[in-house]
Amino acid sequence: MSTALLKVKGMKCCGCASTIEDAVKACAGVLQVKAKHEEGLVEIEYEDGVADINAIKKAIIEQGFTLA
Repeated sequence: MSTALLKVKGMKCCGCASTIEDAVKACAGVLQVKAKHEEGLVEIEYEDGVADINAIKKAIIEQGFTLA
């Protein structure tokens, strides 16, 4: 199990955080995700060898956000 902390631009409210959490949870191997709009951070706990961090980043970008 590993943890990634991603800085996300454009996350302005709880709705934005929820959108990101839903998109990341849909990715294979993701165990837990917590988006904090106040800090612009997304903390992701995932299974090594199962989750693809690039796919997770792509899922966030596809929702209209950018990674810092």
